[in-house]
Amino acid sequence: MKDSQSKAKESSKKPDALQYAYKLLSYRDRSEKELAERLRKKGFQDEAVANTIRCLKSKGFINEESLARSLKRIAEEVKLLGDKGVRTLLQQRGISREIIEDIIADNPSDEVVRVKKFVDRKLKTMENYSGEKIKKRIWGALMRKGYSFETIREVFKQLKVKEEE
Repeated sequence: MKDSQSKAKESSKKPDALQYAYKLLSYRDRSEKELAERLRKKGFQDEAVANTIRCLKSKGFINEESLARSLKRIAEEVKLLGDKGVRTLLQQRGISREIIEDIIADNPSDEVVRVKKFVDRKLKTMENYSGEKIKKRIWGALMRKGYSFETIREVFKQLKVKEEE
């Protein structure tokens, strides 16, 4: 009698885990790592988590490469992150290093264009600051966004040329 009750409890956990996973995926796409962490945090056992992940992968609800491409596009176009910032974002979301390297190698982007776009946005809000203070704040913001020192320096040189002309 106890065996049938424990089996019923175990089988009832799998659909619950699957239902909860569907609910999480209805809000936004998640990596396998993110989904597993959320399911464990909710109290599901490792076996139920593994079965749920396997089921969702087989049905196409978890696609790490597609998620990585989408996150890369958002990070570059909306958040205006540098290449290092994009990598960090993808790693934080649980994307594997191999997929990150493939995505970045397949579609290299122009950091300089993003830096210029960011600087243009930032300058609109800093009209009352001194020139030195503006440069210092923009430099710091660009470093935090994951741009390389060389890219930032290149853009600042171009800005100087425009100011002198």
